[in-house]
Amino acid sequence: MAPMARLAERMKIQTSAIKNKGFTLVELLVVLLIIGVIASIATLSINTARPSQVQLLFSQLKNQVLSSKKTAQLKNIKLRLIITDNQSTVEHHNPQNGQWVSHNNTVPKSKLKGAIITSEKSKILFFPNGYVTSSVISLSQAGVTYQFNPSSL
Repeated sequence: MAPMARLAERMKIQTSAIKNKGFTLVELLVVLLIIGVIASIATLSINTARPSQVQLLFSQLKNQVLSSKKTAQLKNIKLRLIITDNQSTVEHHNPQNGQWVSHNNTVPKSKLKGAIITSEKSKILFFPNGYVTSSVISLSQAGVTYQFNPSSL
């Protein structure tokens, strides 16, 4: 062997007794760390793309208000939205007997545990001419609150 090759051979630091036939523990840990970081980023991006349960319930409540407003105008009837016990119920007014009858548009309170539905007024009226009682409806859970005014929709 040439003198330089022998010198290079002597300067090599042996890393294992079996001559580099595998990966070191540090290399394996670095690869696992990189895979873990990529997996956590992917999981977070997937979860943020999906709306939360409170956002879905808020959207459902807003749609219930819009549907009630349109129904009152199209059917020329008076409706009211009652918010009690963390649920909302729509009733229509029967002009013959002056009674309020359930309209079967209910957001059940068991739909989302821990959510609180509140309103400035417990009864919001929808008139056939499009007028809606002004009130702020709030839906909150775990420190996050969503609000809207039915008369501004």
